[in-house]
Amino acid sequence: MKTIRNLALALTLITGVVFSGCKKSNDDNPVAGNGTMSLKHDGQAWTATLSVQGVNTNGVVSITGSDSNANQAQVNIYQANGPGTYKIGPSGNAGSMGRWTQGIGQTDTYTANNVIGTGEVTFTELTDKKAAGTFKFTAYNTAQAKVEVTEGKFDVSF
Repeated sequence: MKTIRNLALALTLITGVVFSGCKKSNDDNPVAGNGTMSLKHDGQAWTATLSVQGVNTNGVVSITGSDSNANQAQVNIYQANGPGTYKIGPSGNAGSMGRWTQGIGQTDTYTANNVIGTGEVTFTELTDKKAAGTFKFTAYNTAQAKVEVTEGKFDVSF
């Protein structure tokens, strides 16, 4: 019985030491992820305030930003091999795209890809650990309505 009591006391002390070492972060930045993204859509300023994520895998770079109002921007560039300007649209790399979503309805997503729309992404920095640059594109939804995404900026770590 004494052994069980000593074991319980030891576990209590160990648990107290472990949890007293935990520190709550006081990070004032509400954005989850690893970067920043902003743009104008039809002249209205927008900044990703919920999450910004970036991935660079085998020459495919994907950067996505979102907010808590169901707005989301994304650029994907295929065959990205360093700093420079990459086209989106019929003359761009197949699979490259720009996307703007402003809600959850069927016609709330606007896309520029190798079939419809045009645009470009300029990487001022592109490494296996980071991407920074600008983007712009003209995109269309399923009802053929158009949105102009301009002054797009991103800075993201992978």
